[in-house]
Amino acid sequence: MSKNILKVGVIGCGMVANIGHLPAYQNSPLAEVVAVADPLKAHLKKVQNKFNIPKGYEDANELIDDPNIDAVSICSPHWLHAEQAIRAAENGKHILCEKPIGLSLEEIDEMIKVVEKNDVIFQTATQKRFDLGNQYIKEGILKKEIGTIFQASVFWYHSMAQFLEEKPTKELIQEIGLWRLTDKRCGGGDLLDHGPHYFDLFRWWFGPVESVDARIRRIHETRVNEDHSLVILTFKEYDVIALFERSEAIVGDVYGDERGRIHGTQGNYTFSVQAEYKKKPMKIEKQIKDKKTYKLIKQNIFLSKDPMEQPYAREIRIFINQVLGGSNEDVDFPEEWIPTIYDGRSALEIVLASYESQRRNQRIQLPLENCKPLNW
Repeated sequence: MSKNILKVGVIGCGMVANIGHLPAYQNSPLAEVVAVADPLKAHLKKVQNKFNIPKGYEDANELIDDPNIDAVSICSPHWLHAEQAIRAAENGKHILCEKPIGLSLEEIDEMIKVVEKNDVIFQTATQKRFDLGNQYIKEGILKKEIGTIFQASVFWYHSMAQFLEEKPTKELIQEIGLWRLTDKRCGGGDLLDHGPHYFDLFRWWFGPVESVDARIRRIHETRVNEDHSLVILTFKEYDVIALFERSEAIVGDVYGDERGRIHGTQGNYTFSVQAEYKKKPMKIEKQIKDKKTYKLIKQNIFLSKDPMEQPYAREIRIFINQVLGGSNEDVDFPEEWIPTIYDGRSALEIVLASYESQRRNQRIQLPLENCKPLNW
């Protein structure tokens, strides 16, 4: 596409659109959001007024069929992603789709066929790849800054118990995305919602996953699916153990805690991530053992605070560059690292393998041959 301005439609006016997609498009001189869609009229009008968007559709299909739109950001609930992406691709529209991009490997394989047939760009919206801190770690791994990596561990929780115990209104459920915990159509619970972020990062850092071993629980019966998970991954190309603990059942701050450690034979990376609502850079410390004194040399890695260098902004800038066919040098992110529909499929495969591991009580080898849902 050789147009100077990308005409965008955003589907879904919830939190991820308000925090990430819409502000980033609005701040880009190369894009214009010409329409938004949401079935809740109040949400639709609120977003239109806030971001000065001319068109609003209560029916997302009308937005997808709008001939004046070049590309769509799909920020709707999980169960709508595949249907909307297929329709968008059939209309020749380029797609930035929130994760999980589908609920089954079969429907994603159908999405892939349509995307390839219509030759449209499909970028999976795993914005953590675009965090300057995670890119720093990726580059450090390639340079063997801390030697040979042998373990990566991530601990990440939000404390959400009180919202469901207090019987929230339908408006609050929509406003802060509690449908992820209450709606059976999601196809899974907290691991399906948050797992793809780090499963994608682990694959980006260490390559294809070899095996998945998981223990998954539903601590609060007010949820329709799981709210606490522990997953261990091994890899085909790196002799690394990756541990991912994710929970919405832990008692604590609603904004939660997100931190990790990566251990190598010559040092470590430790990091903590600010809540995405705060739009602050992650904190990274590199620790290298001095070869002469054996003392640990610690270095804080300082990242840009520029709003246009935050993960969502970089994600959107890269998507715009891809569609317009422009250079990606301004974002300083190699094209081969941009998450594709195939990356989105692989992240979902790890989630489904985790469910199967819990169901069978055993380690699952990839590729995943068959799986059944967990019934709570």
